[in-house]
Amino acid sequence: MPPRRLLAVTFSVFGFLGIAVAWARQAPPAPRALDAQAISLRLLLGVGEQQGQSWNGRVKVDKGEVVGVEGWRFRQDDRVVGVDGWEARSRPALKNAANKKANVNKKAANNTPKKKQAAAKKAAAGNNAPAAAAVANGVFVTVKAPADAVLTVEIERGKFDIPLADLAGGSARSYLDGLVEAQRVPPSAPLVVGPTQDDFPAASVDKAGDVWVAYVRHTPRGPENPGPLRERPKSFADFDAKGGGDQVKLMKVSGGKAGEPMDVTEDGLDVWRPAVAVEGDGSILVVWSEFRDDNWDLYARRLDPARSSWSAPKRLTAHLGTDADAQLAVGPDGKVWMAWQGWRDGQADILLAPAADAGSPINVSVDPANDWSPSLAVDGSGRVIVAFDSYRAGNHDVFLRARAADGKLGPVVAVADSAKFEARPSLAVDPRGRAWVAYEERTANWGKDAENLQEGEGTSLYRGSAVKVRAVDGEKVLDAPDPVAQAVGPLRLYNSYPRIVADRSGHVWLEYRHRLEGRGSPVGGTWIGLVATLNGDSWSTSQVLPRSDGMLDNRPALVAPANGPVLAVYDGDGRLGPEGDSVDNDLSVAALTLPSAGAEEAKLSSREPSAPVGLIHPTEREDIARMREHRVQAGGKSYQLLRGEFHRHTEISTDGGNDGSLEDMWRYALDCAHLDWIGNGDHDNGGHKEYTWWLIQKTTDLYHASPAFTPMFTYERSVVYPNGHRNVMFDRRGIRTLPRLNPVQGAGISDDDTKMLYAYLKEFGGITASHTTGTNGMGTDWRDNDPIAEPIVEIFQGHRNSYEHLGAPRVARRPGEAAGGFQPYGMIWNALALQYRLGFQASSDHISTHISYAVAIAEDRTRASIIDAFKKRHCYAATDNILLDVRIGDHLMGDEFDANGPVRLKVMAHGTRPIARVDVIKDFIYVYSTTPGKARVEFDWLDEEKNRPAGLSWYYVRAIQDDGELAWGSPFWVHFR
Repeated sequence: MPPRRLLAVTFSVFGFLGIAVAWARQAPPAPRALDAQAISLRLLLGVGEQQGQSWNGRVKVDKGEVVGVEGWRFRQDDRVVGVDGWEARSRPALKNAANKKANVNKKAANNTPKKKQAAAKKAAAGNNAPAAAAVANGVFVTVKAPADAVLTVEIERGKFDIPLADLAGGSARSYLDGLVEAQRVPPSAPLVVGPTQDDFPAASVDKAGDVWVAYVRHTPRGPENPGPLRERPKSFADFDAKGGGDQVKLMKVSGGKAGEPMDVTEDGLDVWRPAVAVEGDGSILVVWSEFRDDNWDLYARRLDPARSSWSAPKRLTAHLGTDADAQLAVGPDGKVWMAWQGWRDGQADILLAPAADAGSPINVSVDPANDWSPSLAVDGSGRVIVAFDSYRAGNHDVFLRARAADGKLGPVVAVADSAKFEARPSLAVDPRGRAWVAYEERTANWGKDAENLQEGEGTSLYRGSAVKVRAVDGEKVLDAPDPVAQAVGPLRLYNSYPRIVADRSGHVWLEYRHRLEGRGSPVGGTWIGLVATLNGDSWSTSQVLPRSDGMLDNRPALVAPANGPVLAVYDGDGRLGPEGDSVDNDLSVAALTLPSAGAEEAKLSSREPSAPVGLIHPTEREDIARMREHRVQAGGKSYQLLRGEFHRHTEISTDGGNDGSLEDMWRYALDCAHLDWIGNGDHDNGGHKEYTWWLIQKTTDLYHASPAFTPMFTYERSVVYPNGHRNVMFDRRGIRTLPRLNPVQGAGISDDDTKMLYAYLKEFGGITASHTTGTNGMGTDWRDNDPIAEPIVEIFQGHRNSYEHLGAPRVARRPGEAAGGFQPYGMIWNALALQYRLGFQASSDHISTHISYAVAIAEDRTRASIIDAFKKRHCYAATDNILLDVRIGDHLMGDEFDANGPVRLKVMAHGTRPIARVDVIKDFIYVYSTTPGKARVEFDWLDEEKNRPAGLSWYYVRAIQDDGELAWGSPFWVHFR
């Protein structure tokens, strides 16, 4: 029985629908040797068609032979026929996402502050796009033929010739009246194919030109992609996944052919990105980060290839705090250097040390802000160069620092330090000693005040993404040409995660991720790898890496052997393949060859000065410090205010193509919003897929920078109205996401589904919160509630609206104002009318950033304390860093208690701007309001209502600043006797 099936059967609580879907995928191409001299091209079939059509065909070449054909966007009924043919159809486009977005923007424009209405209406007007064309299918064709050969393509709809010389420059050519497009792609070959998830490749070249590839193999615990449940389980114990599923592997690629993978570690571990280097004596050094005893540290092993013997694993770091993202580089003396990101006392620094002695590293970043993404190179003189990015200026900038051969540490050089997001550098050194830095650039004020789909003052996490290249020559920082300046249409947009290398002759190669589509595949957005080389004053036309379709955060290894072309080792998960909610990461290798005309000397220009951009929140650090320093003394205990959220999406959601990568979420939380905690809100952590769940679980511990930052284990569970969308939170790792209860296939969700969720949460000590309660597709009519499992509710969401009550601030008044639909039954006052006890929190959902906060009033900063605060409803919601402290005697917001007489509310609010109004609300009545007009307000209010019968009443406080930003305190529930 294949491993996947065996694992699925043993995890018997799940149904079999998801397993069947996963196995519907066609088998990927088998591993084969790379022929760097072969010629490969991609044929796009059905370009510009409005309807899907048949594009069956075959190819032949007048000289040489056809080596093979692979599918591009193949679906269930598409297939390769023999060596030279295929049967495939272009497919109809999905619903017009552009028009859908326009409609959402039009609705939002009617429900925004005046200062944003113009921008929202402008965005809405610009999105009335025509109906989308059909999605072109295609094939990769590889031939072994001379450069002057002619490829003949025979299709049911016509026959045409492609002289291979016409494609030699890299540009695409059109045929068959523009319905077919042909372009050269790098010759490639699958390296690792199989049912496991093979990911995170790193590579190094030895003196013989052989490539050593280290990577992570992940084997799931339980089913990879479970289907709906047919009945409610008696116990949820099988959802508690134990142990790890990772193993570090090493493979030698010689002559383009992969050798048998070797075990660097045992299996069943918890590891992060490995690195590999060939030492001066020919030994192969592999370094990885591993989670042991609640800490991430770096470990290493050495292989002696001559004796096929391994050293024992060695722990390289032992500091309390994450050590990860190791980078290795070899000097001319054969010595291996290592740079990595090390978290010390809640702060990330870039550290440098010889790999043989990492106990006393050099801190090359030297700044109290967080530093990220080290990249490492050593030049011919022995100078060790480190590139990294830092948030030291209140935005991410790229820097470089060098250690001379004599040990002297040079200055920190600003490679890119504008107000834009400039991050994730990749470093290479050419034979002249110039340091080349490729990095990602996004818009200014990244992660600040993005609301719904509007322009706003800040920007969402994934917009305006571009790749840039600069060279550092001595003390000069020089601009390289724009890598996509000559691209047209979509190729100019959404380019990220660059990688760079210089070959032995000094030519510079660039690989980067391009978003092909934001939501076109069954598992969400699709990104592909593109490669280009710098040729004089421009880059060659970017070419697709076959089988590189996968996630946004994908980092190929580029190496330059002394006896051949540059090689790219990369992974893809096959999400462009046959439909089915499944991914399978496999490894490939490609040869990057120069265009036929060769490459000219790179032409660089002086760096343009950076234009200043004003800060949106110039007093933000002071505002946050005020909240962090505040203490609530009540009942003999001391509480603190911990800002966070647990509804933040990334690319891992099927609808997350505009949300950025998982790392973007962590950067946003740690740097831009300076949160105290966060939880990932991706739908079922990636549609219940074990691998994406595992990535989220790992990074939730990877970025646990105690005591400053405490991530929580969370996900969104989406069920249509009236059951409702809910966000789930746990304080411990390892709980698999809960599928839907669907007793009969295709019959919808069972009425007991939410009750099953409550039972699951109680078994594991988790909680949930309903979100967007007043919307058609996502909301609820409050038919279900469990005060233990569901103690809180999302009263405001930055991506849409507030759901307090009709007529309240930021609440839609009619369907045209409601983003996501209008369902007034879901207003939170209706839940209060049903006597539900619900505390208030706010979160972002998609796109929106920096305007939604769930503030936990917690005894300490641990995970257990955060979830305990929400269980007790000790929390409040806010759209800015507004301090709100409301008490009744020793009782905190969210408490339920008895009273024998009138109650007195003690209220303190401190805003980031003057507070325009504070309301006290009791039992649906605004019983008191004040208009202080100053940033800090304190008052006591005594409930003097008389002649009211004994019973239950609830109170809460809402504060509104003069700029419209709000804070909602959780209600008190008081039993009057």
